[in-house]
Amino acid sequence: MRRELFWDRNVDDATAEIVIERAINFGGFDFIEEVQNKYGMRQFVHTLKHSRNLGKKVVNYWCLKLGIDRNQTRTFQDKRIWEPF
Repeated sequence: MRRELFWDRNVDDATAEIVIERAINFGGFDFIEEVQNKYGMRQFVHTLKHSRNLGKKVVNYWCLKLGIDRNQTRTFQDKRIWEPF
């Protein structure tokens, strides 16, 4: 577990969704693999599709990698007030 990704909370109290979000947004491939093994691909894909705390670039990458239509994700469905890019 990469404790440096959980600077704002106790890592032992983090839910599966929070751990997966941090892994998708900030983790390397080794941490992603650890999270997928711990929580399973079903939970990983569920978080990828339903979390609103994920960046568009990483969601796009994982959707391409897993063969998921990115428009099915909450990240690409929600309208944002300000788009920096």
